Amino acid sequence: MILSSILRAAGPGLRASVPALVGSSGPFAKTLLLVLLGVSAYSWAVIWNRLRLYQRVERADRDFLIAFRRLEPRADCRPVCDRHPGSTLARVAIAGQRALEHALQAGAESLATRHEFTHRAMDRAANDQSARLESHVGFLATAGSVSPFIGLMGTVWGVMTAFVNIGAQGSASLVVVAPGIAEALIATVAGLGAAIPAVVAYNHLLSRLRAFSNSTAQFASEFLERKLGGLVS
Repeated sequence: MILSSILRAAGPGLRASVPALVGSSGPFAKTLLLVLLGVSAYSWAVIWNRLRLYQRVERADRDFLIAFRRLEPRADCRPVCDRHPGSTLARVAIAGQRALEHALQAGAESLATRHEFTHRAMDRAANDQSARLESHVGFLATAGSVSPFIGLMGTVWGVMTAFVNIGAQGSASLVVVAPGIAEALIATVAGLGAAIPAVVAYNHLLSRLRAFSNSTAQFASEFLERKLGGLVS
């Protein structure tokens, strides 16, 4: 509303159109707007990609867990894991199955040794899966933190341009200051427009990543209990 009032009050000397105003802005302001546009576009690409990936993984984890619980406690779970390649739990289970078999082949007769060996292997696999799911999510936090400051830089530049115009023309009329103030407001809006979705999406994705981590830890305990008869003190 403030921007519209400025554009209307500025009269015919200023084309009352935001795209026209952006087109007539200076190189520095255009550069900042392009940077914010790039940040926003990449943020939305990350959001869309991660949401689709998490949905697929959650569905695959549910299907795998149902199939895994139908197996005999000490049965080989690798055929079931192979049928659910998109499941993080399946990859953790494969790591646990291989580690358990390796421990048996190495002659680890102690139940505690086999438990510890398998648990460490599953932890490593879980960390690998967490890193895969977290890929690019950190960019959203960076975008949410930096974008407002980039917009603020454009705001300060626009205000400075307005004062320069006042000094050059010796007048403080709205026609003189409106272009710089309008550029400043557009930069502010662009910075917030890039930051707000990134922050909201980051918090949402972070909560889902925590849910993945919790489900993986619970599954590791269930796997060890089925294969080795529970935790070993």
